[in-house]
Amino acid sequence: MKKLLFALFIGYFSSSYSQTDYSFVYNNDLILKKGISLYEEKKYAEAIKEYEKISKVDPKYLDAQYEKAMALSALEKKEELKAFFEDLYAKKLMPEFPTLYTLYGNFLSDQKEYDQAEKTFKEGEKYLPNSSNFLYNLAILYIRKEESQKAVDVLERIITNDPNHSSSHYLLGAIALDNGKIVEASLAMMSYLAIAPNGRHAEKAITNLNAKYGQNYLGENKIVFSKSGDNFEEMEVILRNQLPLKSAYKVKSEIDDVIIRQIQAIAEYSLEHKMGNGFFETMYIPWIKDMMEKQRFEAYSYYILQSMEEKIGKKLSSKKKLMIDFNDNYILAGFWDSFGKRKLDHFGTQQEVIVSIKNMVPYLIGQQINGKSEGKYKYLNGDGNLAGELNFKNNELDGYQKYFDAKGILNEEKSFKNGKVDGTRTAYYPNGLKSVVENYADGVLNGLGTSYYVNGGKQCEVNFVKGERDGKLTCLYPNGSIKSEANYVNGKLNGLFSRYNEVGDIVETYTCVNDLIDGKYLEYYDGKLVKSEADYANGKIKDSYKTYYSNGTLEKESTYEGGKIKKLVFYFSNGKKSSESFYNDKEELEAYNYFDSNGNKYFEEKYKSGELKSAVQYLKNNPKPVEISLSSKPFTMKDFDGNQLAAGNFEKGKKTGEWNHHFISGTKRLQEFYSRGNQNGLSHDYNKNGEISSIKNYSNDTLNGLYEVYENGKLDRSYSYEKGRQNGPYKSFYTDGSLKSEGFLVNGGTNFEKLGYWQNGTISKREKYIEDVLTSYENYNSKGEKESSFDCINKTGKFTISHNNGATTITNELVNGELNGKLLEKDKFNNPLTETEFVNGQRHNGYKEYSPLGTINREITFYAGKMNGLDKIYDIVGNLRYSNENSFGDENGKLIRYYHNKSKMQECTQLNGLIEGNYTYFNQKGEPILIIGYQNNVIKYYIKKNKTGELNEKVEIIGQNADIASLYPNGKTAITIKFEKGNIEGKFAINNELGKPEYEANYSNNSLNGTRIEYYVNGNVYKKEHFKNDDFQGIQEYFKEDGKPWLTAEYKNDELHGNVLIYNEGKIITTKKYDSDELVEIIK
Repeated sequence: MKKLLFALFIGYFSSSYSQTDYSFVYNNDLILKKGISLYEEKKYAEAIKEYEKISKVDPKYLDAQYEKAMALSALEKKEELKAFFEDLYAKKLMPEFPTLYTLYGNFLSDQKEYDQAEKTFKEGEKYLPNSSNFLYNLAILYIRKEESQKAVDVLERIITNDPNHSSSHYLLGAIALDNGKIVEASLAMMSYLAIAPNGRHAEKAITNLNAKYGQNYLGENKIVFSKSGDNFEEMEVILRNQLPLKSAYKVKSEIDDVIIRQIQAIAEYSLEHKMGNGFFETMYIPWIKDMMEKQRFEAYSYYILQSMEEKIGKKLSSKKKLMIDFNDNYILAGFWDSFGKRKLDHFGTQQEVIVSIKNMVPYLIGQQINGKSEGKYKYLNGDGNLAGELNFKNNELDGYQKYFDAKGILNEEKSFKNGKVDGTRTAYYPNGLKSVVENYADGVLNGLGTSYYVNGGKQCEVNFVKGERDGKLTCLYPNGSIKSEANYVNGKLNGLFSRYNEVGDIVETYTCVNDLIDGKYLEYYDGKLVKSEADYANGKIKDSYKTYYSNGTLEKESTYEGGKIKKLVFYFSNGKKSSESFYNDKEELEAYNYFDSNGNKYFEEKYKSGELKSAVQYLKNNPKPVEISLSSKPFTMKDFDGNQLAAGNFEKGKKTGEWNHHFISGTKRLQEFYSRGNQNGLSHDYNKNGEISSIKNYSNDTLNGLYEVYENGKLDRSYSYEKGRQNGPYKSFYTDGSLKSEGFLVNGGTNFEKLGYWQNGTISKREKYIEDVLTSYENYNSKGEKESSFDCINKTGKFTISHNNGATTITNELVNGELNGKLLEKDKFNNPLTETEFVNGQRHNGYKEYSPLGTINREITFYAGKMNGLDKIYDIVGNLRYSNENSFGDENGKLIRYYHNKSKMQECTQLNGLIEGNYTYFNQKGEPILIIGYQNNVIKYYIKKNKTGELNEKVEIIGQNADIASLYPNGKTAITIKFEKGNIEGKFAINNELGKPEYEANYSNNSLNGTRIEYYVNGNVYKKEHFKNDDFQGIQEYFKEDGKPWLTAEYKNDELHGNVLIYNEGKIITTKKYDSDELVEIIK
């Protein structure tokens, strides 16, 4: 029954466990860091393996793709890299990580696919218009295309915005030299050497500048370097005539070479140059003039030659102090005031600003007065795009500030005064809606603070006084109903705290005095039924803390003295004690007693300082308890009947090594490993039929690594744990192992993206999440084509979305993007498929699902997201199959299975999902034919018919093994069923008094396998179903009482998948096509 619920409402996640490293902890930052480290060690193939560990739903997936591309390039795997880039481009992923355009454009450029490269760069330019690295690579492409004018235009654009981009200065200078513009070239290369004296082009720049201008670089200029200004004719004549090389020219440096003479002449010329508005004179002359005015040329002449120190030798190395002084007291001091200053468009007007650098790239642009930031500033991110609009006064933030994310979306606004937050601060979600509005005074929270939901609507509100909460804190659900109420005084909880569920019922209440609970503590299931209760005094429990099952019986009771725990008792669902533990004044465990569901104590442990000191075994057939030696190898624990429950080893009173736990049938239940009392390594959980249930990894008693969950022995879902928290990717799988969905968890909540898949592997749904809240989604048909999309932002009202080319429509009622009200799914002929209600995103009240025939397929009552009341499941033609009673998500009450004629087939009682008491089987007449007795979900006996037909022949079941047959008085078999270790095995059949079959099914290890058939009274087949490991698989057939076909349905992976054929008088009247349980077409 639980599986049906999971299949309906819960997403599954999984992966294969053969040869799987379960200790692997998914941490995207550490994975990328390791990959980059391997790359730097030139272990490119190993680096790629690391990058491929990043899930495609990880927010850093594209970071990993970028790094992988770098590694493929280093390996020179050109064909693989080409396919890799084309795949990313075709999937339109590059706009999400625009730096990929740089790599792809470069790759195409290297392959001489220049036109495609330019197309790629121009597309990327939409996202990286100010990225120096991106634009520099575009300039390289233009040089390769022999389009030097375009290259110059791009390089000048880079330098204008990023004076620190050294390679652009060098490349611009090199182009200028090729075109005979020796003054312009010299200015650019002098600047390059000032900011990168040890750069990769430094030696080449020195060589270029050391060439005699009268004999070199005589080419004809074909490029417009400046549309106006830049009149360097006088200086060019001087250089061409080699006047600085004359012996009469006095060199202001002890290194007398061509380069020094020529750049000195240019530097001296800067003092007299008549400024225009040309590019080179506005970019370069000011700093050179400043240097000369400060008489720093000699030091500069040595500083720029650092890359040649080994070649020049002592003549340069002896000037080390001068070079250090030049760097410390000029380059790092006043140099940038001139070099970083330029006229730019600054918020719509041309202003003289300084471009400030951080981490080698521009990060602030604005005016400086006397070295202090003043006025409005641009704050840039690493790509040169706007990350903020700031206001400064006297070098401190002052006034209104705005901050943007990498996509340019506003994410924060706040006001400053004298460098401190003062006034209103507003933060925004990535979808553009407000997340928080706060008020500050002198850097401290003061006034009203309000938080909002991701899709809109107020979440919480409280007042602050001098940084502390003060007053009433009220939190709301998306529809505006109260979620919780509390009161603060000077930052501490004082007064009544109340918490309500989504439907408005109180679920928790207590009173606090100065942050300490004082008085009655109550927790409810529904505002009426108590879930837990305690009495507190000054934050400490006075007497006891009790927790109750959802059926009202006691689940756990803790006893306290002086605020310290003394005793803890757990109870079975039937009310019997399950275990009890005792504690000393230090709240250390002293004793632990184990009980069975009959109340018999079967094991006792004594502890001291956290170590087990002794153990005693109690057995039904032994009147005296037996002490178990801790040195026994293995140390074993048995139940009261002598069935071994656990075996392992102790070392110094603490668990060590392998421990195995068993069901009372002897089947392994759990395998785990310990070291020094802490659980470490793999842990395997098993179902009572021996099939694997879960595999997980522990580090020091904490879940850490991969966690896999199985259904019917098949991998069903997997997710990642890091230090006890769900973090990282999760996946769900169809029963055949194909991927069903995948998403990304942050602290247990879905974030970023979740993808769903059809059974053919194509995407069916793409969902976006922020902080575990669905913000938008896209639906795709089974061909992978997008059909519809929906944005949840601020959505309130009724909204209808069509699916599968109009085969179905879903109408939702929303409040602030959250399901709130009725949901109705219909087919294209207006027939209902699903009817349900939601309150604040939780199912509430009735749920109805309809079969392909139009009949009811399932009816459930929900309470605040949990099944509460009767769950009725029908077969595909509308006959009641199961009814199951639930209380707040737990199976409590009658579980009944029915025949097609509405009479009972099976009936039992469940307590919190466990069968307790008689499990009765009936024939189609409604006569009881067999009873199997359960205790705590374990079979204990059966009662069959005696020779006169009375149901009173009781037989004890030993070891949960029984081959049962109950006969009618005429000797005909009424029922046969076989149990092996509590699991149904082989053929299960029910017959009428004539011995003819009414129902038959086949089981393997408690799972339905093969054919299940139910018959009409006349002997004709009512239905013939096919199963594989408890899943519907293949053709399911239903017939009328006269034998004519009624309906046939194709299933795959326990889902409707294929054709459903509906008959009337044996003839097909309607064909409904399904894919992955979704109706995709109706043919009449």
